[in-house]
Amino acid sequence: MATTDKVVWLDQGWQPVAIGFCPSEAAWDREAKRWNISADYPSIAGWGGHTALFNNSTTHQNIILVTVGRGSERDAMEVISTIVHEAVHVWQFVRQVIGEDNPGIEMEAYAIQNITENLVDAYCQTQGKGKVWA
Repeated sequence: MATTDKVVWLDQGWQPVAIGFCPSEAAWDREAKRWNISADYPSIAGWGGHTALFNNSTTHQNIILVTVGRGSERDAMEVISTIVHEAVHVWQFVRQVIGEDNPGIEMEAYAIQNITENLVDAYCQTQGKGKVWA
């Protein structure tokens, strides 16, 4: 069953960043209020994807929210390529937070692979499509 009103939080593993897949504007608004974030739902997310890094002013925790809009659901390849694109941005933000300027190529490839798999899983959970890998 699809759940588009809640953010799906990815397994953080070693990363000092909370990463959430945000399936809708309602979910975005709920998390923005909860984390004290003053950013509106990105309008670009309606026809592609968007990744944003925030720092909670109260807890000083870093939060990344990823959206993949319904406008990008024309076919599976577009959804997958959008998720991979956003996974790279997640990795770029994680690198920024941890101060890693020059990661090894295997570390980078595995990190992006893991982020992508978690985002695809979250997409499937929220959109009621495909097989959830967990």
